[in-house]
Amino acid sequence: MADYVIAGNAAVDKITFADGTSTGFMPGGATLFALTGIQLWTDSVLMCGGFGADYMEHMGDWMERNQIDRRGFHVRDPRNPLNYLVYRDSGDWYSYTEYGNEHYESLDCDPQKDHLRDFLEGTKGVYCFRADDPDFFGQMAELRNEFGFRFMWEIKATITVPEKLPVIRRILKNIDAFSINRREAYRLFGVEEDSEAIRALQGLELPMAVYRIGSKGLYIIQGEEVFFAPSFQKYSVVDVTGCGNSSTAAAFYAWCENMDVCGIAAAANITAGMNLRYQGAMELTPENKRIAREEKKELENRYREGIMEAGMV
Repeated sequence: MADYVIAGNAAVDKITFADGTSTGFMPGGATLFALTGIQLWTDSVLMCGGFGADYMEHMGDWMERNQIDRRGFHVRDPRNPLNYLVYRDSGDWYSYTEYGNEHYESLDCDPQKDHLRDFLEGTKGVYCFRADDPDFFGQMAELRNEFGFRFMWEIKATITVPEKLPVIRRILKNIDAFSINRREAYRLFGVEEDSEAIRALQGLELPMAVYRIGSKGLYIIQGEEVFFAPSFQKYSVVDVTGCGNSSTAAAFYAWCENMDVCGIAAAANITAGMNLRYQGAMELTPENKRIAREEKKELENRYREGIMEAGMV
């Protein structure tokens, strides 16, 4: 049905920046940003999850314009989630949702209610952004065994605390790729240095982990090999929202396509660079896709040559 599936849902975001300026409501939510992070590179991707009946009111124009595959959208509530993100001067942020977290989470992908298996034949990879939902991960483990896809988990910040580490380890037994940012890793593992966080991630013994360090770039961790890739900084920053989600998904795509570590890192950082040019979800125009391919080739070569301090650590 599609080479890549995003198990999630799409929210509508309103963002308030540290200077007090605000956006209008725009297409958003972690898994929608992840969708764009893959669709920048391939059209063979869809999202599967629950939606409110009014979702087209706020994001229909963007979805039509960007040719979003909506076969996996299942209307399960009269109202689609409306999220508010507020940035602080420090760069940190907090969020809240109009109809409450229970409503928001109720529309996240439910493999049974949203008929996820209908979209998994021949699928290379499935991405999710979740907390420690045992029912969801139990079903996904069974589907992974049945269909043979690779499974990426980008962890929610709400569960990156030391007391959750045992259950996280159990979930990771059925995960192929994992993504976490610096602040989350420091809190989860009780560490204060990137080197310590990387060692802790290596201890999880995953085929691949993406360790994101904000504007500085990211690390791709594959067993004993750790590759640092500085970020791609060519354009003015408009909005950083969704850079972690989109870059994680792009790295996952590149890994599933059997690219080497330079290709994986370049795909991730070019995607983040494209994402930060837009308020809300990026535009997936043919021109942007062409630019991304050209810039990825250039950045990949620079990583291979060890330029920009890229390389194994």
